[in-house]
Amino acid sequence: MMKIEAPSITYTEAIENCLKGITGDNKLREKLENSKSTLEEQFSSYSALASTEDLFTISPAEKDAIFVDLETSDLLKLYKNYFSRQEKTAREKVYDVLMVAAEEKCPFCGGIGVPSNLDHYLPQAKGRFPQFSILPLNLIPACRDCNMGAKGSGFASSKGEQILHPYLDNTRYFEKQWIYAKYIESVGNEPAAIKYFVSPPQDWEDYQKARVEKYFEVFDLARRYSIQASTVLCTYLKQIDNLLSRGDCKQEAKKTILQFNIEDIPFVNHWKRVMCLELMECL
Repeated sequence: MMKIEAPSITYTEAIENCLKGITGDNKLREKLENSKSTLEEQFSSYSALASTEDLFTISPAEKDAIFVDLETSDLLKLYKNYFSRQEKTAREKVYDVLMVAAEEKCPFCGGIGVPSNLDHYLPQAKGRFPQFSILPLNLIPACRDCNMGAKGSGFASSKGEQILHPYLDNTRYFEKQWIYAKYIESVGNEPAAIKYFVSPPQDWEDYQKARVEKYFEVFDLARRYSIQASTVLCTYLKQIDNLLSRGDCKQEAKKTILQFNIEDIPFVNHWKRVMCLELMECL
């Protein structure tokens, strides 16, 4: 749920860079040249629907869909052989630029994973949305867990089922807190823990609430964030206890250890910020 700046690279530039890399396949080159304007129209539709949270209304392509001259198989081949392949122009000029822009933080999980490849927001797998296979706005730097394990090749069939789009979605999802945490005290041999849950703002529309709930579930954030929290929770608790043993009051001890994380972390739903807010309240 980390918003990142939308790429400035246009669909036209992505196509042109692919064309530069096509060697020995004049038929594909000719097909792509003939279909350029149609693909560019698809970009306009994508942007407009994203602005109203309606990307789900784009129907998956038929198995043998044709975009002027380009067939589904051609578009999948274009991505694999002339966009993502290491030695090709589009790899350097588009693919790698999109990857670097994420600054080694996967936007889907809020930076707990490091992006390893580009994820198709509307999937190209099984030829579902081949017209967006090389559209920069549809390509999100993602870690392996989010791309391969969590998100997979599913796609939404309703407004509330759509996962958040790191480039294009409304700022409400990135500036309002909707992830919260609960501190679970140590009992017997069980260590203290942090449990995460979703609580969207009450004034949100039902579909907006459904979107963040779906997002939280799809990316398995309750489990993944609790694991992250377990790596630092014990340290924070010990540091607070040490300050208390020196004579600091509890409020000052908590502030000393926790306040920095609350103020310094750049987005409101970060697992560590949410955890520290809960510890400030409940300890």
